[in-house]
Formats: sequence, structure tokens, C-alpha cells
Amino acid sequence: MNTSSKLPPNHPAGPEEDIPGYDSLPPLEAEDQVVSSEILLAPPSPSPDSLVLPDLMLGCATFGYNIYTTPTSVRSDLPLRIVRLALSSGITAFDTAPHYHPSEIVLGNCLRVLKEEWPREGYKLITKVGKYGPEGWMHTFERGSVRRCVERSLKRLGTDHLDVVYLHDVEFRSSLPCPAGKHLRALQPAHASEYGLAPDQLSPEGDGDLEILGAIEELRLLQAEGKVLHVGIAGYPLPTLLRFARLVLHTTGRPIDVVQTYAHQTLANHILSEGFLAAFEDAQVGTVTNAGPLAMGLLTKGGGPEWHPARKTDLFGVTREAVELCDKDGVAIEDVATDFGYKELRMRDGRKVPAVVGCKTLEEIHANLRSFKRANGEDGKREREVGERVVALMEERGVRNWSWNNP
Repeated sequence: MNTSSKLPPNHPAGPEEDIPGYDSLPPLEAEDQVVSSEILLAPPSPSPDSLVLPDLMLGCATFGYNIYTTPTSVRSDLPLRIVRLALSSGITAFDTAPHYHPSEIVLGNCLRVLKEEWPREGYKLITKVGKYGPEGWMHTFERGSVRRCVERSLKRLGTDHLDVVYLHDVEFRSSLPCPAGKHLRALQPAHASEYGLAPDQLSPEGDGDLEILGAIEELRLLQAEGKVLHVGIAGYPLPTLLRFARLVLHTTGRPIDVVQTYAHQTLANHILSEGFLAAFEDAQVGTVTNAGPLAMGLLTKGGGPEWHPARKTDLFGVTREAVELCDKDGVAIEDVATDFGYKELRMRDGRKVPAVVGCKTLEEIHANLRSFKRANGEDGKREREVGERVVALMEERGVRNWSWNNP
């Protein structure tokens, strides 16, 4: 198929969908009420050039059509109620992307109607560029499109600056593919060269790598203009993210500000804490964020969306066994999984690694806040014990710390 003249569905040069804003705030129902015991403590005041994020951030892929929920839900007042409850509960950072269409538009509409109670300085806005659809050809990090995408995001979100902008799923343009497998081996000297991580592998491997480096340069220009405060990369395979962090540092002399990984600090796979967090710090990455404690829905009773890349792997079957294990112990796998994913993880300088979670309902906001409190308090002994048994099951079945193929 020749796609050279065809735009990806959510590309910034394409038409803009008209999503009506909210006329007023909906009344507070029982589920909308803030529960005092769930409120997160505010993060410390940052120094002028640092990035300080709340311990828990709201992932807004749930405001996208048919990603985790229906268009009817996306166009209802539910996103507004979720954003209002999140802000009031201390979840004061929002992670969105053009790929989650119309998430940016919906989030911007929410924040406009909430602006009297929550002015711009009261929260962080995080978005992404480069991924405009699920297929490989729908990823482009060409510098002109990077700038157009940032300008569009500023307009959609009703702001003059974005706190973080990631290059979204850089693995789709990486010149060195990363196969599925147990990726901790990439940190071993005997295998590092297979992943582009040998000490002397510090140059671009091809045109895709050069495109990524050019996109970073464009984001740095936008940073100098004050439109982007921090520049980052986001994606799934940790060896690829680490390779780009090292490549950017070596070729530009300036480290990546932020790296976001997902589904790598979970019951099934926790290689972030077991090696890659330290490796990112060695590459002088400023901040690391941890998204997807439920592994994109894999660690739920439903097993995640039909498009989930792990559905046709051995890992999926073992997660179904884990659901049964949790059920027999009278706890929900969702609670066990988020409790595990929210356990405190710190960088060497003592800063916490923030977690990102998407919520489709108000109850999911409450449940995640309770889970975060349990994971970092004295409660939750039962969930922790069951979590240890789930991890042991993953080890026994040979799938612990196994990462699926992406793309």
C-alpha cells in the first residue's frame, strides 16, 4: 500500500473535529465527592528549572474513542467529572496525546470550565507528538509536524505552555528493532550489543534514529521559546528508550529531561526497578515516570482490550490464572496489581517515580486513590501477600519480566 500521500488519522495537518465544550459544571453526586482519606499530599515546591510531578497522574487515553471506552462516554460529562474529582483529590497532572483522539480536545474543554477553581498554575499538562495512529506508517517525527503538533496541542488545551512533551512510541521509528523477550539481558555486557547498548554504540543506526534526533532538536527549540518546558521520550521497550537516552546525551551533550515507560513496573514485569531505572539515571535522564500498572488492562478480570499485544502470548494465559488465584483469596486482581504498581519507587536523589493511571469511571478514581494509600501505608497486607503469590506464579510459568513485541 502506498501511503506517501496519505495523512495518518490524527496528524496535525488533518482536519480538526469539532467537539462542543461544556456549558457548566454538573452537580456533585455521591461519586463526585472527595473522600478526605484518599487525598494525595501536594508535591514539594519545585526549583525554577526542575520538574516536580504528583505521585499519581491521570492518563487520559480513556478520553479517546474506542481505546478503553465508547464515543458516547467520551462525549458525555463523565470526563469533566473525572477531571474535577482528580484535581480535587490531588491528582494534578494529566497525560494525553493526539493518538488518543479526541483526548486533548476533551481535556481542554474540561479545564476551561474548571479554570476559576483550577487556574493553569494548579496542574501539569503532558502530551506527546509523532504517533497519529496504530500502524507503523502512522508514526512520523519530521520536524515540521512536531512543531505543528505542539502548536495544535497548545490551542486544544488552552495554554501557552506544555509542561512535558514526549516523542510518542519512538520504537516505531527506531533503526534498531527490539524483539520480544526478557529485556534485563540487555543490561548484561554479553548481550548489550544486541540492543545497541554496548559502550561504543553511541551513534545513529539509520534514518529512523536521525529522525528521532531531529525531533528532539525541534522540541528543544520549542523549549527555548517557552512553549515546552521539558522534553521527553515515551514508549514500551526499555532497551530502546535507554538506547535513545544514551544517543541523545552523546550526540547533543544534553540529557533527556523525562522518560515515560509503561507496563514495566507490574505484577508481571518489574524490570524498571530491577535494573532499568538505574540505567536511565546513568544516562542522566532527569525524571522517569511509570505508566500502566494494570499493563493496559492485561492485569484485570477482562484481560484488556481485544487489540492488546499480549493476548496471543503465553503471558495472557498466565494472567487468567492470576485472576483465579486472586478470586480464590477474595481480592480483586485490579487491587492487587495497582497496589504492586504503586509501591514507592525512588531515584537516587530521593525523588519518587510518579505513576500514571487511566480511569474510565469515578469509582476507578476512588479505587486507585485507595490503592495508592494502601500500597504506601500500613494497610493492604492481604493484597501484598497475594501479590507475592502472583509474582511467584509468573516466575513458575516462565513469563515474569517478559516484554511483548512492540511494534
